[in-house]
Amino acid sequence: MRPIKPTALASELKANCLAGLPSMIWGAPGAGKSEIVYQVAASINAVVCELRANLFDPVDVRGVPKVLEQADGTLRTKYGVPEEYPASDYQGHVIMFIDELSTAPKATQNCLLQLLTTGKVGTYTCPPNTSFIAAGNRLQDRAAVHEMPTPVKTRFNHYELQADIDDWCAWAYDNDVDTSIISFLRYRPGLLSDLNPSENASPTPRTWTYASKKMPFMSDEFYGIASLVGDGPAGEYLAFKAVYNDLIEFDDILNKPTTAKISTDASVLYATVGLIVTNTTVANFPKVVKYIKRMPPEYQVVAMRDIVAKDRTIIKEKPFTEWAAENADVFL
Repeated sequence: MRPIKPTALASELKANCLAGLPSMIWGAPGAGKSEIVYQVAASINAVVCELRANLFDPVDVRGVPKVLEQADGTLRTKYGVPEEYPASDYQGHVIMFIDELSTAPKATQNCLLQLLTTGKVGTYTCPPNTSFIAAGNRLQDRAAVHEMPTPVKTRFNHYELQADIDDWCAWAYDNDVDTSIISFLRYRPGLLSDLNPSENASPTPRTWTYASKKMPFMSDEFYGIASLVGDGPAGEYLAFKAVYNDLIEFDDILNKPTTAKISTDASVLYATVGLIVTNTTVANFPKVVKYIKRMPPEYQVVAMRDIVAKDRTIIKEKPFTEWAAENADVFL
């Protein structure tokens, strides 16, 4: 299956939801599958009803049975509706998100087939405007997955999510991820997602985000970062961060855009890009562009892409349109 990057996946999921077609997202742990589902839900004003398929036994899908005595004295079994299911009379858009589907037993996956096919199971009926998105890990991720039965497979549009450095950086700047981490991963994009199932800690989009959240409270940065992404990536990041902390001041870039020092070291250049992206506004952008134009072309492109991802209004500014025209061969 050809991998798909997060922004393209979000577009596909949105189209499938609007068309009433179910989707299945395959991907490594920590790749951002759940985050994308919630982003799509927000874009179509839908609420998310999340089911953890691996916590469901087959009977849980239909509902736990109870015996009721009828008026004529006979006994009948009635199935209670699981509390995770949305109310049948809800009138808004619902995304029923079935997470960890591939780690659920085959019997549970088969029980979910009726829900996916008809929107009904037992006496329960989904709300009229319900979309289905499922997610799970792949066999190679060693996540105790069960092979999906063919009848279940054929109900889905299938996608294999692959982390993408441009998409992740755009998301990270918008979600207050520490700039030193963003800059480091621009410098070492291969470490954005490098899951090693044999290791307890590996770099993934999720673990780098956790590292950013934890950073203000760490007493020992190496152990704090290594506990999430592993020893090797943590050591590389901290070596990079030492360079990052000795960067040129942003005020120097604004005050001396045509003469302020530009390093020839790749790690420093990526760190400088992170500094620029974090601090650039529409007001100071004309001065920033003067400095960026003096950087090597590949760093100019990275800086401009991330600035635009952080603030789309920049593309309307004359300095940007002029720069884009001059660098159309490498930027577009």
